[in-house]
Amino acid sequence: MTKEKIYIDLKERIIRDELPAGQWLVERELCDNYQISRTPMREVLQRLVSEGLLDLHRSKGYAVKALSMKEIVEIFQAREAIECMLTRLACHNADEHLVARLQEIKLDLEEIEIEKDISRGVEIGRKLHNLISETAKNSLLYDYYLGIKDLSALTRNISKRSVEIEKRSKMEHLEIVEALLKGNEEQSENCMRNHLRNTCERIVETYINAVKKTLNYIQS
Repeated sequence: MTKEKIYIDLKERIIRDELPAGQWLVERELCDNYQISRTPMREVLQRLVSEGLLDLHRSKGYAVKALSMKEIVEIFQAREAIECMLTRLACHNADEHLVARLQEIKLDLEEIEIEKDISRGVEIGRKLHNLISETAKNSLLYDYYLGIKDLSALTRNISKRSVEIEKRSKMEHLEIVEALLKGNEEQSENCMRNHLRNTCERIVETYINAVKKTLNYIQS
């Protein structure tokens, strides 16, 4: 397997949560699994570090990025700055292709039962956000969107552990779709802003509750 294919495979496994946050990646084991020498393997790992998907601990090695509460908030602040305008622009540039895709996504959202297939719900939401960013037709904003896309995937890996978060996201995604289909630019932008802020709050709340649970366990 080439170095590029190994990079893509590891990246996809992190984004799909097959390699969860905090998991250590042992360089020697990776070399054996991928049948590659240490130097190119290390180049792959360093590339993932530069993209924010791995952390390098000098004394221990590489671990899948575990976002801090501050990082979660900063990611959503960046997303709000970028995606709200992308949503307004997508609404402004709406054409038959966008309407058709939105109607497909709306149908998927209406049919999905989050309790039974939470990962599918997350995937539909990701498709909506990607569709909006592509339809906005602003190359600079789109580049910014792509720049934080992988970090956004890490926050989705947190949210998909909560049925309640994803159930609410489903309803908010439907509100965004409805506003876009109506051609209401201001409402579309506001729906996206509310969705991103609400999701951030829910993830942070989940993060805080997990920390409290850990502390209570340690103290008990």
